[in-house]
Amino acid sequence: MSENTQDEPSMAQHDTTDAARLAGVVDQTRADVGGKDADAVEHVLRERLAQTGIELPDADVHDIAGRLSRGERWTPAQTSS
Repeated sequence: MSENTQDEPSMAQHDTTDAARLAGVVDQTRADVGGKDADAVEHVLRERLAQTGIELPDADVHDIAGRLSRGERWTPAQTSS
């Protein structure tokens, strides 16, 4: 083994915080389905949260979906968790 070889898996260069991951999911959901019916937005949001392993209380998911369906912005500070 040389000092210049990578003999083990590399670690992620930039760890993403849960808040940043959540913000990314919300931003992408807003871009894709924002302004649509709240139930449709909530369905997409729940799917994406599950895909990324982010768990939120139902009330927060419902609140975020409502905001996005009304075309409002959302920030991680607006969750109860």
